[in-house]
Amino acid sequence: MKLVCIEGQEQDRVWELAKRLITIGRDASCDIVLDDPELSRVHAEVVQEGEDCTFFDKESMNGSFVNNRKVKRKKLKSGDLIQIGSTKIRVRAEGITTNINWQEGESIITSKVPLHLLTEQIDKAVTSAGVTKDYPKFKIKKQPPVEKLLQTLKTIYEAGNAINSVHASYELFKQICEVLLDVFPDVQRVCILLKEEGQDFEPKFIKYREDVLPHLFKISRSIVKKSVEEEVCILANDAFRDDRFAKSESVARMNLRSFMCAPLISKGNVLGLLYLDNREKQDCFDESDVTLLSALANQSAIAIENSRLYENIQKAYHQAMLALLNTVEAKDRYTRGHSQRTSRYALGIAQEMGLSESECGKIKTAAEVHDIGKIGVRDYIIDKDSTLSTTEFHSIQAHAATSENILKPIEYLSFVFPMVRSHHEKYDGSGYPDGLKGEEIPLGARIIGVADAFDAMTTQRPYNKPLTFEKAFKKCQCQKGKQFDPDVVDALEKFLQKKEKLG
Repeated sequence: MKLVCIEGQEQDRVWELAKRLITIGRDASCDIVLDDPELSRVHAEVVQEGEDCTFFDKESMNGSFVNNRKVKRKKLKSGDLIQIGSTKIRVRAEGITTNINWQEGESIITSKVPLHLLTEQIDKAVTSAGVTKDYPKFKIKKQPPVEKLLQTLKTIYEAGNAINSVHASYELFKQICEVLLDVFPDVQRVCILLKEEGQDFEPKFIKYREDVLPHLFKISRSIVKKSVEEEVCILANDAFRDDRFAKSESVARMNLRSFMCAPLISKGNVLGLLYLDNREKQDCFDESDVTLLSALANQSAIAIENSRLYENIQKAYHQAMLALLNTVEAKDRYTRGHSQRTSRYALGIAQEMGLSESECGKIKTAAEVHDIGKIGVRDYIIDKDSTLSTTEFHSIQAHAATSENILKPIEYLSFVFPMVRSHHEKYDGSGYPDGLKGEEIPLGARIIGVADAFDAMTTQRPYNKPLTFEKAFKKCQCQKGKQFDPDVVDALEKFLQKKEKLG
């Protein structure tokens, strides 16, 4: 996520949310310092946990507002407006331009190509290279030679494989932009605009070529509107110098040289738009480029639709798992909320160890479901406050392998299997179920093991009274190199210090 100041003394300032915890206020110790007399010294915090980003008001004098509603706590999404004092801040997701300026008024379209004509062109070119055909507003003087046609088809095939191999939306958007920058060497930047339910078309991802400095992103709303409403691809070459637009203020402001755009259509629905441009070079694109862009837009639209379905399925599975976990925790009043707390500790440890956002997310998910196997443990064993018999202890031990077996039919959760199975392994090899040692234990399992034990020590259980955070952490330190990975314990210490749980 990024925060963009759109009003106030820091207007146009951009802050990257590079840390898990970002403080905002007047005090010089804050990560984001705002010289705004209406703000408290430490006015608010923004906390990132995996893909989630949450805003917290720190009991400020004048309060905090998100989308014009006063809040104490609010999960943020791209486009949200934060107002604190006289300062307004816009939330932007990674890959989104920090400055977007819609240009109203005159259209600067020099050519427009109906999608069905592009499809016909590709089909006919495959069987009859060299055939000349005139289309309304789109004259093809000569079909490309067979070699160029084959190269185009190869590009479409390879790009399609690359695009359709990605499921997560952020990674998919990134892959689409990288493919387009690779296929069209004259393109300086690519923008993916999508329409969410009940909203207008908005930029979801923007990528610049490495040698192009990001700057104020300007795009004509009329271009977007015409392309998506009429379902046409649009091409413009050096519109800035075109006599037809000599008096166009919007063209002059945009200083436009060349651009292409194509609607993203899946199952008859317009999902959004691909927009590519070059603001320095004229005549960058021709009709064959528009044809290729159309084909890539079709593949991108299918991939985006599939990504949405995939993420909805993931969400449904995840909700089902959490519901099942609630059933497990309902058996034992002492462990209620244990999985969620373990998940928070595990995520914090992973972030302190510098793991990628993707890896942190996987560890968080594994921690949420790590104890699901306890559904197979008898209630009297879970509630027992005296010493367990050997048989009873083996029943408790079996929950790690049982958790893995319960989750195995859910293929999309395959990444959690080794972490769930091994979270009771010990660094010295004395753990269960497989007696793994040191780095034989998956890192995620080592992290969850520390988080799991720390939460067990600091909450009420039938067999023990809760310890203070300081005493529980000292116990963890005593087990460095024995039960726990030393690096994981050190990361836990950093996380707890940041949360002000340790002195």
